[in-house]
Amino acid sequence: MHIEFKAIVQSEYGAPEKVLRIASKELKSEDLRPNDVVVKVSARPVHPGDIQILSALPQGGPVVPIPEGTLRVPGFEGVGTILRLGRDPEVKKRFSVGQRVAFFPAMGSWSEYVIVRHESLLAVPDEIPDQIAAQMLINTITASVLIKAGHNSLKHPITPPVFILQNAAGSGVGRLLTQVALDRGVRPIRLVRSDQSADRLRSAFPGPPVFSTTDSNWKEHVREALGGHKLAVAFDAAGGSSINELAELLDEGGTIINFGSLESNMGTNIYALAPNNLALKSIAIMGWFRLPEDEKLQDFELALNLATKHPQLFEVAHEYEFDDFQKAIQHVSRPGKTGIVLLKSQA
Repeated sequence: MHIEFKAIVQSEYGAPEKVLRIASKELKSEDLRPNDVVVKVSARPVHPGDIQILSALPQGGPVVPIPEGTLRVPGFEGVGTILRLGRDPEVKKRFSVGQRVAFFPAMGSWSEYVIVRHESLLAVPDEIPDQIAAQMLINTITASVLIKAGHNSLKHPITPPVFILQNAAGSGVGRLLTQVALDRGVRPIRLVRSDQSADRLRSAFPGPPVFSTTDSNWKEHVREALGGHKLAVAFDAAGGSSINELAELLDEGGTIINFGSLESNMGTNIYALAPNNLALKSIAIMGWFRLPEDEKLQDFELALNLATKHPQLFEVAHEYEFDDFQKAIQHVSRPGKTGIVLLKSQA
């Protein structure tokens, strides 16, 4: 096996328009380990987190050095078709050449081909299109990690009804978190950052109350939605002063679970937590990698279930051709964007 293909690469960290380019790469038989699979990638998402990592922003976590003379390919998730299987019998028992699969994690999905460990693959049924399959794993896994953290933050005995408050509720993770909460009998109250976003979310995902934080009375609206019940958990995807705002609404001993920084983390007032003895917990998807394989498999099955039953949760903002990757990156940060930006490859 010898394949030449295109990949989006970087030799240093920095602004995408400065450090990214398309380069030719080679895939050889000796690159394939026994439990690996070669996937021809048809679509992959461009997540804000991908851009944070390739730019070496603090939100992207620890920076892994790029060895001199080598190239890093961004991206960890996508969908494609199996081209070749490793020689491990377990791999051939679970998968076959020509099978369509979603994958996560895989290093370098911003590439026409990628090598993936077979444990990171999920067979995709025909009824789930590439536009959904390409994005369904990372965001679902994040929502699952969050709901577990929220449950573990509750004091026992847990007495229904249980309410949660979530900002950035119109995001991909936000919508999935809402659905997972509803499926488990939890009552979400959703926050977005504009009246337009609130109207869009009510239309696309009716049910739980939605409030815009541009409304000067939004905190009062949240209290009315609680109907006198306690609020013990709030999910924050913005960071900064948003944490202070959520802190005003939580009851004694509650927990704010942060999983993102749509804002910078400047402006967080840690003393806002003190009056009600609140805890601030930070959650990142990296913790998922330490889970037992059976728990990871459950999250893959959850993704498949949500994609099958609730395809409207996996909205696509726009699809770009592979060579237009810079336009795709710019779209990710576009004001008012809803849905995931995808990069496609030629069939």
